[in-house]
Amino acid sequence: MTRPNSTKIVRAAPAALAVAALALSLAACKKEAAPPEVVATASETSEATEVAEMSVEDWIRTNYKDAVSSDLGTLQYATAEVDLDGDGTPEVLAYLGGPMMCGTGGCNLVVLKRDGTGFRKMGEVSVVQLPVGVLDSKSHGWRDLAVTVSGGGMPEGTKRLPFDGKAYPENATVQPAGDSDTIGKTLISADDLKPFE
Repeated sequence: MTRPNSTKIVRAAPAALAVAALALSLAACKKEAAPPEVVATASETSEATEVAEMSVEDWIRTNYKDAVSSDLGTLQYATAEVDLDGDGTPEVLAYLGGPMMCGTGGCNLVVLKRDGTGFRKMGEVSVVQLPVGVLDSKSHGWRDLAVTVSGGGMPEGTKRLPFDGKAYPENATVQPAGDSDTIGKTLISADDLKPFE
């Protein structure tokens, strides 16, 4: 007499053993203790913050290294801070002058927004003369800038620079820059320029 179910029992045994072994190994994993949580002390946290913060000068040095170390002459610069987007944190305006940054119509004005430990460029406007100011009017939630223009065949005047939702205009003498009858509150004047060291 044959046993029809004996083959099934023998085949099922290895599978049952494999499942049992897997269950035991998983149970053993759960018993291991979690590694201790790492907590930074107050002094370690403040030191890390101090090291991670980028200064405006560091940003200029990183992004305009050719202008900083030019044989043609020294980079001149001036900075000002003003809250342009109304979030309570001031943005930085950096006026960059010198042979590598200027033409007959003026120099470059860079608008920087603090972004974590560094800065994000919100516009670089060419052919800007001093003074540079800020207006009470807004475009896309950001205050309009006012800059002086002259030279390069252009009559002296004041231009309003609106924010377009992403950046300020690239050139102070073409649209969307428009005429302004005031410089508003002066942020950077010619007296503020100093050599970049």
